[in-house]
Amino acid sequence: MLEPLRQRARSESTEPDSSEHPPSRPTARTTAFRLGRLLYGGLLAQMALDGLMNLNERAQYAEAKGVPLPELATKGSHWLLLFGGVGITLWRVPKLAAVSVVTFFLGVTPMMHDFWAVDEEQKQQETINFVKNSALLGTALLVFGVAQSEEESTFK
Repeated sequence: MLEPLRQRARSESTEPDSSEHPPSRPTARTTAFRLGRLLYGGLLAQMALDGLMNLNERAQYAEAKGVPLPELATKGSHWLLLFGGVGITLWRVPKLAAVSVVTFFLGVTPMMHDFWAVDEEQKQQETINFVKNSALLGTALLVFGVAQSEEESTFK
């Protein structure tokens, strides 16, 4: 006797059946994600351009930190960062762009911001830069995850 009422209540429910609509995934098409890409990718591109425009200073600093082939490493790493920043901003080859950014931060962060190996007076600044770069690295991994998720849903 109650079963027909339950069925009718289910059919009139305003909540969608979760089996009909799979959970939504983050997408590169939302306004928030587009703004985030613009801010994040733009910041990375600006950092890269600044490094390329001040290449001699950056290479000297890299040499002082013990980076092998400091001029080549500095130039190459900043081109990686520029490619990644532009790729993320424009959402062109986003997985490759994110990998470029990840590669930049994995190489640069421990070499250039070695807070554990500096004098006390430099420790705080190097720690801040290490943590900042780690956050930027984490964001690049999130971007990679969204790009991969979007790619998988496109090819299903």
